This record gives sequence, C-alpha cells and structure tokens, in this order.
Amino acid sequence: MLTDLDDDERALQEGIESFAAGSLRPSIKQYVDAHEFPTELVQEFGGLGYMGTAYDVEYDGSGLGARGSAIVAETLAATEPGFAAIYLCNSAPMTAIAHYGSPQLKQEWLSPLCRGEMIASFGVSEPHGGSDVASTRTVAVEDGEHWILNGSKVFSTNAGTPLHGLSTVIAVTDRDKGPKGLSTFVVPVGTPGFRVGKAGHKVGWRIAPSVELFFEDCRIPKRNLIGQRGDGLKQILTTLSFGRILVAAAALGLSHKALRLARDYGRTRSVGGKSIFENQGVTFPLADAMTKIHAAELMVRNAACLADAGKPFRLESAMTKLFASEMAGEVADSALQIHGGYGIFEEYEISGLLGEAKVLQIVEGTSEVQRLLIARDLTS
Repeated sequence: MLTDLDDDERALQEGIESFAAGSLRPSIKQYVDAHEFPTELVQEFGGLGYMGTAYDVEYDGSGLGARGSAIVAETLAATEPGFAAIYLCNSAPMTAIAHYGSPQLKQEWLSPLCRGEMIASFGVSEPHGGSDVASTRTVAVEDGEHWILNGSKVFSTNAGTPLHGLSTVIAVTDRDKGPKGLSTFVVPVGTPGFRVGKAGHKVGWRIAPSVELFFEDCRIPKRNLIGQRGDGLKQILTTLSFGRILVAAAALGLSHKALRLARDYGRTRSVGGKSIFENQGVTFPLADAMTKIHAAELMVRNAACLADAGKPFRLESAMTKLFASEMAGEVADSALQIHGGYGIFEEYEISGLLGEAKVLQIVEGTSEVQRLLIARDLTS
C-alpha cells in the first residue's frame, strides 16, 4: 500500500516514537503551559540527528527526503504539535540552503543544522504584505564584497531562541525587475544590525516562538547569497511547497492525537448509566474523522513521493496542506465536543488542539491561498 513504510522509514518512526515516549511526553506540558521554548529537549532531539532527516548524507543528513521528513513531523505532532512546529520551521531554511546553496554554504551552515548544533528561522512575511512575497520591501544593496540589508520580517518561528544560529531572508536586490528582483540570504545570529523582536503568546505552537526580525544596515558577506541573484521567488515557492507537505503531516499527527483522546475519553464516559459511544451522534463524527485521516495519509505520502522523485508537486502539496489542515480543525472540534464541558478546561489535553489546528491552517499559506493556487491550476 502507498502508506507502507520501508525499513529505514520504520526505523525512523520507531526512533521518533522512542524519543517522544522517553523525553517529550513526560516533560513537555510544563513548557506548553509557560509558552516556553524547550531548549534541552530540542538539543536532545537535534543530537539524535533527526533535524537532518531529509538532507544529503554528504552534509550530515540521513538522506530520507520529504517522505522521511513527513514521518518526523507527523510522529512529533501526535505527541506535541508545537514541537513538530519547531522541526518543520527549522526545515524551511534548511531546504532553501540544501536545494540552492553553494557547496561552501552547505558545509558552513547546512551541516551543523543537520547535526542539531543550532536551529534556523525563515524570514519571508512582512507586516504590510502578508502572503504576497512579491511585495517584499526589505532591500539588499551591494557594497564591495558585502550585501547590506535593511527592512523587517514578521512571524519568524524559532528566531530569538537560545539555539537560533541563522535566518534565511528574502530581500529585494533589483527593484526594477519586479518578482524576478528578489534574492535569498543567510544572515547569521550576531551579525551587527540584525535584531530579533519579542515573542508574543499564540493560541497554538506555544513552545515555538514567532517574532519580528529587524535589519538595520546589516552587512553580510557576498558568499551568503543563496543560489543566484534574482532567484529568490523561485526558491521561496519551492521551499513553501516542501513546507506544506510537512504542515500537512503535522496536521495528520494532530488529528491522530485528537482521535485518540476522544476515543479514550469516550470509552470511560457514561451518561445516564450508558456509554456515550452507544449514541450514534457521538460515534459518527469519529467515523468521519477516521475516514478523512486515512485520506490525508494517502495525500501526504503521495505529495512526498512526488517531491522525492523530482516530479512536479506544487499542486499536490497545496491540495494536501489544504485538506489536512482543515481536516485537523474538524477532528479537533469533534474530539473536544465529545469531551463536553470538560473539553474546555486546560487540564484536558484536548483543550489546546483547536488552537494548534488553526495555526496549521494559516502557516505556509492560508487555506485561501491554497484554494487560489489550486484554482489557478484548474483554470489555466
């Protein structure tokens, strides 16, 4: 079957499940409740080599591609969606460097990222532009052997944490060329003129801080240009397509968690001397959830297989992200409803999953953006 795992993938899944059971599950709630980045847990996870799951062995990765990376995101999200967020938001800048960076740039930055020695953030969205990457106002100007960046970004997840080592940033290098005048850069933490804003509290991804990035005459060496000048939009679109597969995988893991919580609660809950599972109004939404989860599993695996085979996958990743993230919201809502009044209390795990699902419907392009992409393909 399409969802079957090969030996390497099965070993990967078992390894992640072991980490989740032994380290993540016992201690993660204290971080979630405090909206605190789990530094030690991320260090432990990174030290196991899982951050480099998708990338070439030559740069200290595991070489398991999008399929392997989706397994990591799904398995982590089945325990704590916010931890999956840390992983998938780290994967975005890694993907940009892996696919377009020079060998020198990969050796300098991708390798330590794969080894888990640091994590990275992505600098794309801006306060005025939202999902419109082409409206970028951050600029990069050549100055001898350097680029000088000025501007700001928003919603950069993982930035400002103790393990933050770099951000990949898209900026205008040729204003007169429109969308073809964008380029992408590696900006190391500690570079003069690079400043990180304060994190706010979110309804989901509470352990994965999202902040503003500020660039004020920020000078970086020319070798930190990723790929070719003017290829920034192409790079970002490709990176977002890969990222959408991981967001969908995280939505799948979240849905598995919500369904498990609903099933476990329903098995022990009686009203009027009868199990609530004797009521079809309770069990039918779970049947729908199980069916949609299976469909999402097939879609995630298909999109990942296309990506790993080097075939076109942007449309499939958009459809997969749309379906899986919207499905996660539906499943989380049904699971909370089954808990009744208890579901709205923070002592119950189910209480936080609606917020987590909502974040997945927004990041890497909102549901509306995905529908726009799909409709364009349909009508072109």
